[in-house]
Amino acid sequence: MATTNAADHANGNTATPEIPVTKALAQFVATAKPEQLTQELRTKVKEVLIDYIGVAVGGIFNAHSTEPICNAIKAFQGPGIGTCTAIAGGPPCMLPQYAGLLNAAFAHSLDFDDTYAEGTLHAGVTALSAAMTQSELLGNEAPIDDFILAVCIGYEINCRLGRELGFESYHRGFHNTSTAGIFGAVGAIAVLKHLPVDKVEMAFGLAGSKAGGSMQYLDNGSWNKRLHPGFAVHDAFMCVSLAEAGVVGATRIFEGQHGFLQAYSPKADKDLRRLVSGLGSEWIWLNSSLKPFPACRMTHTFIEMAGNIGATRKVSSGDIKAIKIKLPPTNLLLVGDATPNKIHPTNHIDAQFSVYFQVANALLYGSNTGIQAYQKLEDSEIMALCSKTTVTTDPALTVFAGWLQIEWCDGHIDEAQMQDALGEVQHPFTRDRVDEKFLSLLEPSFGVTRAQKVISMIDSLEKHSVGALFSLLQ
Repeated sequence: MATTNAADHANGNTATPEIPVTKALAQFVATAKPEQLTQELRTKVKEVLIDYIGVAVGGIFNAHSTEPICNAIKAFQGPGIGTCTAIAGGPPCMLPQYAGLLNAAFAHSLDFDDTYAEGTLHAGVTALSAAMTQSELLGNEAPIDDFILAVCIGYEINCRLGRELGFESYHRGFHNTSTAGIFGAVGAIAVLKHLPVDKVEMAFGLAGSKAGGSMQYLDNGSWNKRLHPGFAVHDAFMCVSLAEAGVVGATRIFEGQHGFLQAYSPKADKDLRRLVSGLGSEWIWLNSSLKPFPACRMTHTFIEMAGNIGATRKVSSGDIKAIKIKLPPTNLLLVGDATPNKIHPTNHIDAQFSVYFQVANALLYGSNTGIQAYQKLEDSEIMALCSKTTVTTDPALTVFAGWLQIEWCDGHIDEAQMQDALGEVQHPFTRDRVDEKFLSLLEPSFGVTRAQKVISMIDSLEKHSVGALFSLLQ
C-alpha cells in the first residue's frame, strides 16, 4: 500500500495514521450539500437510474432466482409490517433492509447493471438501491436533490474503494461489488438522514465487519452472486441504525492495520492519498459505464468483435475450423478458464462468465440477442463452436481489451482486436441506446406507454419524488 511515510513503508507498516482516510470519507458524507451537484452529475444520475430500473425489472421477470428469493425474504420478515416497496410487483409492506435487499438482488440478477472499470465492480446496484429505499422511507422529508446527492456519494465511495482494492481482491476470493458496496450504501443512507460525521464514521466501522461476497459462486453458477449486493444494502441499513443508537464501531476501518483494504486485497500499490484526493470536487464515478450486453464486462469486447465478424457472412459451426481468443491475464480466471462449466456452461451465471459461450453466440446469432441468449444454453451449434475455442492470455492486453481470431474451413482468417468495451468513455454507449436497452427490458411487462412514462419522469426527476417513481413502477 502506498504511504506517505517512507520509514513505515520500509518496515512493512502499511497502516498510515497520517492519512485519516476513514475520517475523510465520513466528513465527505456528513458535509455533502446539493449545491455540489453539477449538471453533469444530475444528467449522469438520471442515466444510471433509467438503466438501474430497466435491469431490475428485467431481473424480476426473467431470472429464475426471483421467486425463491422473494419467497424466502417474505417468510423471514413475516406479514406486512413495513412501509417500503420492492420494485415492480415485488412484495409490498417491506422493512427497508428487506426492500433494499430485494431491489439490489433484482438489479444484479442479469449481470446487466453498470460497471466501474478501474474498480472492477458494479457501483450503482448498492448505491441506488440504498438511496431509493431510504428516500421512500423518508417520504416528503427527502427532497429529490438529497436523493440525487446520495446517489452520487454512494457511487463515489464504491468507486474509490474499488479502485484501491483492484482486481487483486478477486484473487483473494472477494467480490468487490459487495465488499466495497456496503460502504457506498452506508454513505447514501447517511446523506439522506443527514447524519453527523461521528455517526457516519461509526457506521463505516461497523460495516467493516459485514463486508462480504465470496467468488466461490463461480464453482457452480450459484445465486450467491445475485444476492451479494442485496446483502450489502441490507447490512448497510443495519449498521447505520446501530451507529445512530450509539453502538461503537471500529475506528480507521479503511486504513488500519487490520482494516478493510488490508484484509480484502493483496494489491501492492494501494494509494491512500488517491483514495481521498479531490473528494467533493473530482467525481471519478462519472467514468462508470452502462453495459450493452448482459454478461461479464470482461467478455464485452469479444461479443462485439464476434458479432461484427458474424454479420459479414452466414455462420454455422461447420464453417469454422478454430477460434482463438487472447485476453488479459487478470481476466482468465473469471471468463476464460478451460473448465467444463466455462467451455460448456449449463446455467445462466456460468454462461455470463464464459467467453467461449459469448463468442459462439455472437458469431452465430449476433451481438444484440440480449437476455434471450441464455435460452440457447443447449444449442448444439454454440456447443460445437465452444469446443473449437482456445483461450490464452497476453500481458500486453489490459482491462477489457481482447484479441479474436476465427479460422474458417475454407482457409480464410478473420482477426480483430479491441481495446475498450462499448460503454466506456473511450467507446461511449449513447443515450438513445440507453433508452433502447431500457425499453427492451420494460416493454414486455410494462407496455410501451408505461415504460415511456418512466423515462419521462426520470428525465424530469427534479419535479417528482422517489415515492412517485415507485408508484409508477408498481
